[in-house]
Amino acid sequence: MTMLFILTMVPKGKSDELSRKIVEEKLAGCSLIVNLQDSKFFWEGKLTHEKEDLIIFKTLEKNSEKIFKRIKELHPYETPFIGQIKLDKTNTEYENWLREVIG
Repeated sequence: MTMLFILTMVPKGKSDELSRKIVEEKLAGCSLIVNLQDSKFFWEGKLTHEKEDLIIFKTLEKNSEKIFKRIKELHPYETPFIGQIKLDKTNTEYENWLREVIG
């Protein structure tokens, strides 16, 4: 089954580096980096904002624990957001390609 992992992080080259490592290690078959204009959140008791990137990884369910752990190791945030979404259905061709690429 195909799964998506989503996370946010401050750009400054870190998104590309993390994304490349996850795909090179075959924990995901694909990554997508979306530049966000403004992310607002509370940090250390203050409302703050940053320009962040949203990263989406496409992977297989069997890799979920490994990719979750690896993202936490590589992520520069003290308290990162890492979300996991199990997809009910994806097209067969894509799922076959994903299995071929990451095993």
